[in-house]
Amino acid sequence: MACNSDGVEAGFAKLQGEDFEYYMQTYSIVLGRNSKKSPAVDVDLSTLGGGLKSISRHHARIFYDFRRRRFALEVLGKNGCSVEGVLHLPGNPPVKLDSQDLLQIGDKEFYFLLPVRSILGGPIVPRSHVGCTTPSYDEGGGDYALDKMVEARSRDREADNHQLLLLEEKDMVSSVATVLSDLCGPGEWMPMEKLHAELLEHCSNVWHHSRVRRYLTSKDYPGPQSNGKPWYGLLMLLRKYPEHFVINTRTKGRVTHEFVCLVSLLP
Repeated sequence: MACNSDGVEAGFAKLQGEDFEYYMQTYSIVLGRNSKKSPAVDVDLSTLGGGLKSISRHHARIFYDFRRRRFALEVLGKNGCSVEGVLHLPGNPPVKLDSQDLLQIGDKEFYFLLPVRSILGGPIVPRSHVGCTTPSYDEGGGDYALDKMVEARSRDREADNHQLLLLEEKDMVSSVATVLSDLCGPGEWMPMEKLHAELLEHCSNVWHHSRVRRYLTSKDYPGPQSNGKPWYGLLMLLRKYPEHFVINTRTKGRVTHEFVCLVSLLP
């Protein structure tokens, strides 16, 4: 952990999930699930929706590798851990972690994030260094300073949530491109209904339910235009990326059908 000249603390790194955030305050943390028979872990994933059966008591360790000057992940649990979609098992060498890497342990997905910049303007140093103290406020300006700090943290959280949504969009766009390239030849169009079914089959069992709802249902798009089209949210997402996808619509009577094709597969 480090602090700036005003005494505001910041973590070495951060784990950002759909419904939780954890700041690394030491050079090494253990992720898993707490048990009366074993020492407590730093991050109990079983309480965060990670599942009991798939998470070992000591499942993974995230630590700073001083020799290589980078963060790394060591897999301890028998079911392994996925980093950017690649499964790593116990006994393998520690995995290098880069900022914005997507991790999955059990049913829980979260991102590993590094600070954009050092608060000290240089290398982040341990809390034991001189000058790192708990923030304090004088009687005259204490409330104002506290309000400012809360406001700054609120902005940071909003920025983190926005970054998380962008990373999830990137992950979904990559999944759609993979499905289309696997099932379609050059110049072939896939009905949105079929694409939606393929994504549900391949992703709904491994993605968090909120991600499935956001992209693979129309619940966030009430109105006649989404009626009877559970892929409407997915359609809206793909239209944001015309550099990757082309949407074609065909109307028969009062019914409109949508089709999608990868830009690179168009003749």
